[in-house]
Amino acid sequence: MARRIYLHVGTPKTGTTFLQSVLWANKDLLADQGLLLPLGQVRDHFHLSLIGRDATTELERVSPRARTAWDRMMEQVGEWNKDVLISHELFAVASAERAAWSVNQLTTVSDEVHPIITARDLARQVPAEWQQSIKHGRTHTLKEFYRLLQQHDPSVLFWRVQDLPVLLRDWSQGLPDDHVHLVTVPPAGGQRDLLFKRFGRTVGIDPDSVDQSISRPNESLGVEEIETLRRINVHAPRQGGKPVRQMMVRQVLAETILAERPGAKKFTPPQAEHPWVVERGTAMVEELRALPYDVVGDLDDLLPPAQPLVGPVPDDVDDHAVAAVAVQTVSAVLYRTHEIESRHLAEQVADLQKQLAQRTKRVETLEQRLKAAWAAYERERDLPVWRRAGRRVRDAGQRIRGTDAEVQPGSQAQR
Repeated sequence: MARRIYLHVGTPKTGTTFLQSVLWANKDLLADQGLLLPLGQVRDHFHLSLIGRDATTELERVSPRARTAWDRMMEQVGEWNKDVLISHELFAVASAERAAWSVNQLTTVSDEVHPIITARDLARQVPAEWQQSIKHGRTHTLKEFYRLLQQHDPSVLFWRVQDLPVLLRDWSQGLPDDHVHLVTVPPAGGQRDLLFKRFGRTVGIDPDSVDQSISRPNESLGVEEIETLRRINVHAPRQGGKPVRQMMVRQVLAETILAERPGAKKFTPPQAEHPWVVERGTAMVEELRALPYDVVGDLDDLLPPAQPLVGPVPDDVDDHAVAAVAVQTVSAVLYRTHEIESRHLAEQVADLQKQLAQRTKRVETLEQRLKAAWAAYERERDLPVWRRAGRRVRDAGQRIRGTDAEVQPGSQAQR
C-alpha cells in the first residue's frame, strides 16, 4: 500500500505540459527518491482521467487495454510502499461526484490522498483557454469568448475547469484541509524554474536534482496564425468524426505547421475586457483567501495585473494578413507535410539505432565473458583429476580464510 498519493488534477493551461514532460523524463530518478509515476507514460494518465470522470463516449474510442488503466494503476500502487504521483489536467473536468469517487478509490490503496491544483491568474488563463478551444475546432472570436464567460454560457467549458474555489471544494471531500494543495504559477516574467520548485516541494522530491531541460512546450500561435486557424474552423466540414477533425486542426495545422512559422507576433486580449478580468480575478482570489487549504506559492500570484497588455488582438487581423498565412499554410500542407513526417521518422530511426548500439555493446560484453569462462573451463579440463581437485580445495580454503578475516574479535559471529 502506498504511503501518499498525490493526485494532480489540473487546471489546464497552468504549466501542466511542462510539469508532466519533466516528470516523465525523470521517472527513474523520481522512483529512486520514493515517488512513483504509475503505468508507462503520460497518455496512461489521460486514460486514468477518462475513467475517473466516467467519460463514456471518449472511453468507447480508446483501446480495450486503455479501459483497464485504472485497475492496472490500482494494482501497481497497492504494491508500492512509498509515494505516488498521478497527473493529468483533465481530471479537473470531473463532476463533484466523480471527484469523490476517485479520491475514495485511491484511499483504499494508500494511507493518504493529496489532491493538487495548479492555478494561474485569470488575465493569462482566458486567452490561453480561448486559443486551446480554437485548436480543438471552435469558431468563436476572442471577444465573443469573453462574452460567453461573463454569461456563464454552458457551451464553454472554462468555468468547469477554472473556478478554483469550486475545484478545491470538489476535490477536498472527506479529506483533511492540509492534504489539499493549491500551487500558484508565478507571474509572467518570473523565475523560470520556480513552478517546478513549488510543485516538487509539494510532492516531496528535490527539485534541484531533476533535469528540467527535457520538456515539451505547449506551442502558442501568433496573432495572425490563430485568427487564420479560427477562420479555417468556420469552413471545416461538420459531418466528419470529431476526433479526426480535432487531430487535423490541432496536431497538423496548429502544432505542426502554424506553430513553426517564423516571426509570429504574440497576441493580446482586448483592452476593453481587462476591467472585468481584474474584477472577477480579484474576487476569486479573495474567496480563496478564506479557504483553509495549503497554498504553495502566493495567492497574490493569481491577481490579474492592474494594467492590460498592449499588443495586437486576433479579432483585428485583416483579410490580407489571413490570406498570406492561409496561402503559406496550404503550401506547407501540400509540400512540407512529408518533410515533417520524414523528420519524425528520422528521429525514431536515430533512437532505434541508439538502442541497437547499446544492446550490441551489451552482447559483445557478454560474449567476451563467455569466451573467458569457456577458456578457463578448457584449461581446467586438461588438468589431471588430482590437480583439479587440489585447485578446488585451495580455492575453498582461500574463501574460508577470507571470510574468517572479515569477522572482527568480539563480533556476534565469533561469539
